[in-house]
Amino acid sequence: MSNATPEIAVVIPYYQRQAGLLRQCVLSIIEHSGTTNFQIIVVDDESPVSAAEDLAGLEPLMLERICIIRQSNGGPGAARNRGLDEVPAGTPYVTFLDSDDQWTADFLSDAVFALRSGCDLFIGNSQRIGQKTARFEWVSGAGFSMAPEDHQQMDVVRKIYEFAGDFFDLLVYRTNVIGPTTMAYRFDKFPTVRFDPSIFNGQDRLFKLTLGQGLDRVAFSPKIYAYEGEGVNIFDKSQWGAPGSIRLASSYIRLCKRILLQIRLTSAQRDHIAKQLAEARRGLAGNTLHLLRTGRPVDWSRILSTFREDPICAVWFVPNLALSIWKRFS
Repeated sequence: MSNATPEIAVVIPYYQRQAGLLRQCVLSIIEHSGTTNFQIIVVDDESPVSAAEDLAGLEPLMLERICIIRQSNGGPGAARNRGLDEVPAGTPYVTFLDSDDQWTADFLSDAVFALRSGCDLFIGNSQRIGQKTARFEWVSGAGFSMAPEDHQQMDVVRKIYEFAGDFFDLLVYRTNVIGPTTMAYRFDKFPTVRFDPSIFNGQDRLFKLTLGQGLDRVAFSPKIYAYEGEGVNIFDKSQWGAPGSIRLASSYIRLCKRILLQIRLTSAQRDHIAKQLAEARRGLAGNTLHLLRTGRPVDWSRILSTFREDPICAVWFVPNLALSIWKRFS
């Protein structure tokens, strides 16, 4: 690992059962890094295929830029937090890249340009496997346009724009416009912001909202910088009716409660999150009913732990079950 202080650190939480994904990920960083002074921090979260094994044989000059940290399995949030803890002192910027994703354009150099220009956050567009449209095209609703013509141009060649409007409002209502692999921010301004590892799904959203409370200027580019792969993606395997759907609904309940407790919101924003919380409570009951009807196992221990954490969910569980039954037969 190089002794020079990097300008930007790339934190990669790593847990994979398929060999070669991390190697592809790291090579994509190096291939599209340009002249950027960067360091890669790989946090091996007790992966079945070890990071050291997957990166063995890389050229020495490449390995100098890579720091591998191995820890007991704690999930992606804990791995990202460990990576942030290991960012070298004096490193001003940080970005993340999931180990099954690849950069396809010069994200690092564009991000550093925007952050050097005084922006606190830079986001780029990305394409997710299974989706026909890129993330910026997911944005909908009045005032939530990511069309370049609606914002101020910062650099013609790089196609970078400064966001005009209420970016925090965008985060509240359309946080998924920001992919987990195309976001870079000023670590020197937000050195203590961390992920909540107790949230199964939605860690990214709470992290972005926490950052969003203190953002002054935000830059973006509509260029597609990354393709988001599949790898180990528990969320995609936990949709409606799957055994993991109980865990997913429980996590959304916890996420919404944390947002309402920790994030400064307007009354309209609080109403929006409160509605999402109610939907998550109904989702827990609806998924339980579906699993029972189809003879699949139900994680009752997680349901009970959710009741203890959210007594209102327990109060409304039976009425929400009745509502699910009524919707099915009406």
